[in-house]
Amino acid sequence: MLQHLLAGFAALLTLIAAGISIRAPAWPTALSMPEPAPACIGHSVLDIKPLREAKGFAHAASAVFLRDGRLRAVWYEGSNELKSDVRIWTATFDGTRWSGARPVLGPDETTAGTGYYVQKLGNSIIFRDQNGELVIVFAGIGSIGGWDGVSLKITRSLDEGESWLPPQSLTTTAIFNFGTNVRGPAVPAAGNFTLIPTYHSFVLHFPEVVLLDNRDRVVGKRRIGVAFRGIQPFITVLNEHRAIAFMRVNEGFTLEAKTDDAGWSWTEPVQTTSPNQDTPVVVARIGDDLFMISSYYDSSMDRWSLIFAISTDEGQSWRTIYARQYGIGDFPKYPWLTVGTDGLFHLLFTVVQSDGNSKLMHGRISRDWIAEHGGPACP
Repeated sequence: MLQHLLAGFAALLTLIAAGISIRAPAWPTALSMPEPAPACIGHSVLDIKPLREAKGFAHAASAVFLRDGRLRAVWYEGSNELKSDVRIWTATFDGTRWSGARPVLGPDETTAGTGYYVQKLGNSIIFRDQNGELVIVFAGIGSIGGWDGVSLKITRSLDEGESWLPPQSLTTTAIFNFGTNVRGPAVPAAGNFTLIPTYHSFVLHFPEVVLLDNRDRVVGKRRIGVAFRGIQPFITVLNEHRAIAFMRVNEGFTLEAKTDDAGWSWTEPVQTTSPNQDTPVVVARIGDDLFMISSYYDSSMDRWSLIFAISTDEGQSWRTIYARQYGIGDFPKYPWLTVGTDGLFHLLFTVVQSDGNSKLMHGRISRDWIAEHGGPACP
């Protein structure tokens, strides 16, 4: 009975939120194209090294390049997931080595800035908005429940991440404002709007996009679909109107859904041939092809691998070009992929170790290496 009541309540909140999204003052008419894939550099590079070896839980790294060419990463770290000592941390990479890591903010600073009690922190994404400022959108949890009680917060930096303004709350649901989480990278759009891929986690799970204006206000929200209850959408832009969302699901495969109108409407999510053990993926365009990095568990060997794959049909089918296997008990997951000013892909991901500690990993990948392993040929 309680489950039915909660489901009905969640459905009511969804209808109210849908009405709000329809009343949005404007939906962007076009998406901004991402940075193009790197060109070939004349030699093969696959270099994966630790960014940080944490005593405890360090997870869900994201990154953005700074104006001086450095890479700034942010993640959440503490003694364990959903603990009150979790804080948002950051470090920078200068092309040779990573700086020492330092905390950016914690529950106390978030409570003081937003005016709402925040007990725990979680997933965060960093991006540069269309005003040129760095922005972090992150998950905060009050005293109600675990991930079901999550809500989104936002903070800005005016000095390339050296300091951060007091956080504010993002209002993503009409009642109580919880149940929305984040993972995938932001998508800039026309009219100084930004699409934030999010997912609903209260009672029912499904992926969404939240529309932010340049004053950090949520002015729209669109559901990507409810089939298979996918979460943590990663949006890959194909052109100014078309994009694909790839989602994790606890069904053994990756989901995809498409939009032809800049995220206003989406096809119902469908199964792809990419195997997936309920972990998020990252996808980048290389010409007309797509390049995916995901996690895969081989039960026969009791080992996880990081899988590199190519699709030539907009994500419906995938061909593995490389698998990087990890030791028994080590779990690589939560990849993040961005294009660097050095002509390389930069990959961040977590390795949860058998001893309970975590490593944050940083990989550099050249277009040449992808071509050598069966990806799109160098032009």
